Amino acid sequence: MQAKANTGAPRKVTNPIESDDYFGVQFTSTAALGDPLPVLRFLAQAVIETMAGIRDVEQCARWLTDSVYLQLKKRSMEANRNRAHAKDNQLRPNLVIGKATSFSPRDGVIEGVVIVHNRGRARAVAIRLEGYNGRWRAKSIAVL
Repeated sequence: MQAKANTGAPRKVTNPIESDDYFGVQFTSTAALGDPLPVLRFLAQAVIETMAGIRDVEQCARWLTDSVYLQLKKRSMEANRNRAHAKDNQLRPNLVIGKATSFSPRDGVIEGVVIVHNRGRARAVAIRLEGYNGRWRAKSIAVL
């Protein structure tokens, strides 16, 4: 029996359950999503608290892509290990969420920066949100 040559043409799907589009990531436009600023503020605070060891990364998993979730979990575990080794007490940071700015490079994408103040120190949290399956999800987070 000879193998069928791949013509590059899309496969015809008669049953929608067989379609990759049915189960794959569905991009959502900015108009169909809510205001991104509350999500940016929440994620900035959640990331700083997770790195401080007072918040579990699973609490913000809903708003993170898989790669960001794994990266944040790894950093959180390293920070917890370092604190345990140094025998530091886990003090709850006194966070104040400062100015949040954002812009949209294209439909369904928001890039924002949130300033987070903590006891004499200010940190900038840069977040890229993309609209997936009807909600904002963080595709990239950087704490500066």
